[in-house]
Amino acid sequence: MESDVATLTRAVDGELVYGNASAHFKGVGIDSRTLEPGQLFVCIQGDRFDGHQFVQQVLDNKASGVVVSRRESIPMETLKKHNAFAVLVPDTLQALQDLAACQRNRLPVRVVGITGTNGKSTTKEMIAGIAGVRFQTLKTQGNLNNHIGLPLSLLELDASHEVAVLEMGMSAAGEIRRLAEIARPDIGVITNISEAHMVHLKTLKQVQAVKGELYEALSVEGTAIVNADDPLVRDLAKGLRARTITYGIDHPADVQASDISPREPIGFDFTVTLFDQKIAMQLPMLGYYNIYNALAAVATGHSLGIPSDAMNAGLAEFQMMSQRSEVLHHKSMTLINDAYNANPQSMRQALDTLQRFQVAGRKFFVAGDMWELGSLEEEAHLRLGEAVAQQGLDYFVTVGPRARLAAESSIKNGMPANRVAALDDHQEAVDYLMHHAKSGDCLLFKGSRGAQMEKVIEGLMQ
Repeated sequence: MESDVATLTRAVDGELVYGNASAHFKGVGIDSRTLEPGQLFVCIQGDRFDGHQFVQQVLDNKASGVVVSRRESIPMETLKKHNAFAVLVPDTLQALQDLAACQRNRLPVRVVGITGTNGKSTTKEMIAGIAGVRFQTLKTQGNLNNHIGLPLSLLELDASHEVAVLEMGMSAAGEIRRLAEIARPDIGVITNISEAHMVHLKTLKQVQAVKGELYEALSVEGTAIVNADDPLVRDLAKGLRARTITYGIDHPADVQASDISPREPIGFDFTVTLFDQKIAMQLPMLGYYNIYNALAAVATGHSLGIPSDAMNAGLAEFQMMSQRSEVLHHKSMTLINDAYNANPQSMRQALDTLQRFQVAGRKFFVAGDMWELGSLEEEAHLRLGEAVAQQGLDYFVTVGPRARLAAESSIKNGMPANRVAALDDHQEAVDYLMHHAKSGDCLLFKGSRGAQMEKVIEGLMQ
């Protein structure tokens, strides 16, 4: 964002304490370590940080100005010395969000908002790849999808951008609604809905309602991209004022995949029926569930006006994010790093991916704890163990106290005890796998973010 102080002050309803209203800034940041000269510094406060402590530092490093919520944090002499400005607001987080909303409203950009229990980041990357075929496209970097990250993404918009593809995460009611108020999406995508974030949200119906805040934010001119194979998403689409485009595999949909077959060395070939058109698609990545993400991207691309013959080219530009079905090779073993996060549905999807994977040797499922499941925690891990036993995998290795329940459940449901290892920490898992895994084997690693299962992979590859 490039603007002047007068616009900033109006956008955040702030008081210009010192400086010239006609002064300019180019770029907005909240991290003193990465702020560049000429940028605006917003003093965000959190549980473990407070931007007000770095006002002097950023001004000495040539920040154009600061937004603060404490008058006593304004160093007047430093402002005078560097000819900088200071704007006082009641709440700096609110100011960051309001400034982002202002930037979104200033530019004729079309915004795609994406939420869902699983697949948000991958779908975001696929949509950005397809949109980028025709339009200058901004996308959420990494997983900056919360009440701070989304505003920062919007503040990267400039006059060259035509489309913004924004991921929207949440853990409690009202959070998606607030993100949608800031971003004003023209297109809303809900990938799927299942058990997750069950600490603040106690039931699946509550999760559904919170995800549905994205669809509710769409205007009559907007478009809802609807997973026809997910009954909870399908139910949210009933009675919407926005236009709907459905996608799926099993249920009739506007955008439908058929003739699905595995491709070598990994991925799928399939046919997409896009209303009255047929598209031969190639998806060079693991995970049957990623076909759904690709269909959501195709439906969104169609809504943006991308021609059908450009869809494959767009997916070819898509950048796979790390720790999402990432295939690695080590000592003639295949390691599938799917360790970024986990919940019951994504664990089932990971099992399906491992089951479908063609490998000369044996298959190891290496699972860490699933977090944020509230009262469902024990039941979810017991169900996971049952599912592992039913898959008939060669080895099941768990790390952590919650995942131990899954290991015990797998044995009770028929998995040989000598093929199950319930371990306490990452190093134990490394030692076990170094002893048991051999050339030609495939090992898939999965767990919630707090389980940090990538550490087992790092230990194996050292």
